[in-house]
Amino acid sequence: MKLRLAASKLLIFGFLLALSGCTDSEGNGTNKNNSTTDLAIGTVEVEIRFGSDREGIQSQVDCMNDSTVFSVLQTASIKGGFTFESTGVWESDKFITSIGGVDNLAGDGENWIYRVNGVLGDKGAGVFAVKPQDRIVWSFGKYEPE
Repeated sequence: MKLRLAASKLLIFGFLLALSGCTDSEGNGTNKNNSTTDLAIGTVEVEIRFGSDREGIQSQVDCMNDSTVFSVLQTASIKGGFTFESTGVWESDKFITSIGGVDNLAGDGENWIYRVNGVLGDKGAGVFAVKPQDRIVWSFGKYEPE
C-alpha cells in the first residue's frame, strides 16, 4: 500500500514537473523554435484615433487562431511603441482605461471605444475574437450605442 502511494505521488510529481517545463513564469511557451509568425494565420489592421489634437496610430499585426481585440492591442502597442492600461485580471473582464497616455474620463465623459469592421464591440476586448483581415479601430469619444 505504501509503495503504491509513493509511486502515485512520484507519478503526479513527474507530471507536474513536465508541465512546468512547458511555460515560463508568465505562462508563455518556452519553445523558442516557434516564432509568432509561424503561428500567424493572417493579419489584422489596428487604428488608434486620439481625436483632432493628436495624430493617430496605424499598425498591421499578426492574427493567430486565438487572437482577441485585447491581444491584438497588446501586439500593436509593442510594435508601435505606445502604452495602454487596462483593468481586470481575466481575459473576460479586460477593460481598456488608457491608450498612449490618454485616460478614460468615465461616466458620461469620453472613453476608449472599439469597433471591429465598423461594428461597435458588444463584449469585453479580451473575449472578442478577431480573424484575419479584420480592422479594429479604437477611438476616444463618448459612447453612443448604435
